[in-house]
Amino acid sequence: MTQPERRTRRSSEAHRALSLFLEAVRTRESVEALAVTTEDGLLVAGAGKHDLEWMGSVGASSKRATLTWNERTLHVQRFTVNQVQMYLTSTDKKVDPGPVQAGLERILGGS
Repeated sequence: MTQPERRTRRSSEAHRALSLFLEAVRTRESVEALAVTTEDGLLVAGAGKHDLEWMGSVGASSKRATLTWNERTLHVQRFTVNQVQMYLTSTDKKVDPGPVQAGLERILGGS
């Protein structure tokens, strides 16, 4: 018996699929914003109404687990996708990077 499809919004375009995925994570985790960046601060994808590029860049460059930005507490966690070091920066609270890593690997066709 096949599992019913959980995703109600999807896209065959990787960038759009990443954005939809992170929006679902953001909603589920009840945070205002999420940004995934590379080690050098380049935005891979994000969700929320903050300046995601800047927020992600600050998170990746800080090398700290928590920091204050625009009167918000940011939580920063490292993980690896396809041998690329990435950073998950979230507002309000720490978000488990495991499901985010698995989703990015699925969408980007990684191992």
